Amino acid sequence: MTGLYVHIPFCRAKCGYCDFASAPGSGEEMDRYLDALAAESARYDALAGSFSTLYVGGGTPSVLSEARLRRLFGIIEALTGPLEGLAESTFEANPESLDAAKTRLLKAAGISRVSLGLQAAQDRLLKKLGRVAMRQDFLRAFSGLREAGFGNINADLMCGLPGQTEADLRESLELLLGLGPEHVSLYALEVHEGTPFHSAGIKEEPEAAADMYGAAAQALERAGLLRYEISNFAKPGRESLHNLNYWDQGEYLGLGAGAASYLDGVRRANTPVTSDYAAAALAGGEIPLQHSEKLEGRAKKAERVMLGLRKTSGIELPEDIFIEFKPEIGRLLEAGLIERTGGSIRIKPDKLYVSNAVFREFV
Repeated sequence: MTGLYVHIPFCRAKCGYCDFASAPGSGEEMDRYLDALAAESARYDALAGSFSTLYVGGGTPSVLSEARLRRLFGIIEALTGPLEGLAESTFEANPESLDAAKTRLLKAAGISRVSLGLQAAQDRLLKKLGRVAMRQDFLRAFSGLREAGFGNINADLMCGLPGQTEADLRESLELLLGLGPEHVSLYALEVHEGTPFHSAGIKEEPEAAADMYGAAAQALERAGLLRYEISNFAKPGRESLHNLNYWDQGEYLGLGAGAASYLDGVRRANTPVTSDYAAAALAGGEIPLQHSEKLEGRAKKAERVMLGLRKTSGIELPEDIFIEFKPEIGRLLEAGLIERTGGSIRIKPDKLYVSNAVFREFV
């Protein structure tokens, strides 16, 4: 399986916690960016027809106008063929920019899965986050997706937010579970350098977030959304195929500013500076890279273990990897962080929240 990721860096406003390549953009900037995407994608004609999954992320892809969305899908289909033929095609959207016309367009284009940002059900918290969409906007957009025939919807939910209480989180879960999404991505707030929250001096509250996260995870599983990865819960058969390919160390191509790729053992990411990306792509030159690394030997095996351990089912390892990482695996078993069954290891279910302590052994 090979995945295609396409990054749209534009949004109405930058959220306080966001550290992705994203910013508001003018219509002229959006058109120039689509020109650059077309130029970059043309470089990969040899891969046309080899993709199984698609993920259009951002930023906020739904901020594009209908005409620009049609052009975007034309660029994508030059590589993928008709989207209906893919095993999965996901489109990220924010409620404020997903109207009925765009929803119908997504359906007609062959998008099979939409990821919709909720984050919290309380308008006061959404305003603190810098979100444009409020609670009613989410409800309208979700209802519109159902009316258009979408049967595979993900919703993003956050905990550990500034001023968020356990009662707030329960209310958010009740609202969300009442709608019956097929998939939920649950994230604890992380404050990264370069984000508006970091500049404002907002701090993480890890203990409170851990308690909230545990309670939310239990509520999601009781509702039939089973945890299959550290931050992701799904109804059986609705797991994200595109993301599972990442965690299985599968290959994928990333197009756009800040987009990451893993092809032929090389991990690389385009520059996140949209203007630099567009200028290079349109000039036909090499696109500046944020980083590039050839994974070989022990480093490639270590990454395989780390990615596999993100899944709640864990990873089945060949004997040579067990032998090579015997000291690390032994320490984690002794610490009670992982468990082994035959040739498989996985993080213990009650230790998933401290998974970074496991991953550090393989860095």
